[in-house]
Amino acid sequence: MNALWKLSHKLYGSGRIFRPLARFTEMLQQTVCSNAVSSKCEIGSGTVFFHHGLGCTVHFNATIGSNCKIFSNVTIGDQWSGVVRTEAAPTIGNHVMIGAGAVILGSIKVGDNSIIGANAVVTKDVPAGSLVVGANKIMEGN
Repeated sequence: MNALWKLSHKLYGSGRIFRPLARFTEMLQQTVCSNAVSSKCEIGSGTVFFHHGLGCTVHFNATIGSNCKIFSNVTIGDQWSGVVRTEAAPTIGNHVMIGAGAVILGSIKVGDNSIIGANAVVTKDVPAGSLVVGANKIMEGN
């Protein structure tokens, strides 16, 4: 998954002429790995999607820091308000672990060295070094 995403992201950043090829590579990645990680999003070096990013969805405006660990079926996306789409996506810090099935929505920031537990729902900012479990239950200083 990482190699296909890196290729599509590089193609997307190479100019308008390469964007159709970037989109094709992105669709190939979606088919092979069963995920929707946009070639437009920013993902730092050393970040790993375990299990080839199976079932993961990452918004095109999202930013994911370096050395993060992301497990299967994670959603990092836009939060809809009624019928208005804000297109505001999360910013994930460095060294963040996101457990399987976690959902991170809206224009929020997840601080460095935080842990988002499996199946957690996050719609509020998370301070650095925190543990999040359940629905917005933040335990600082893990």
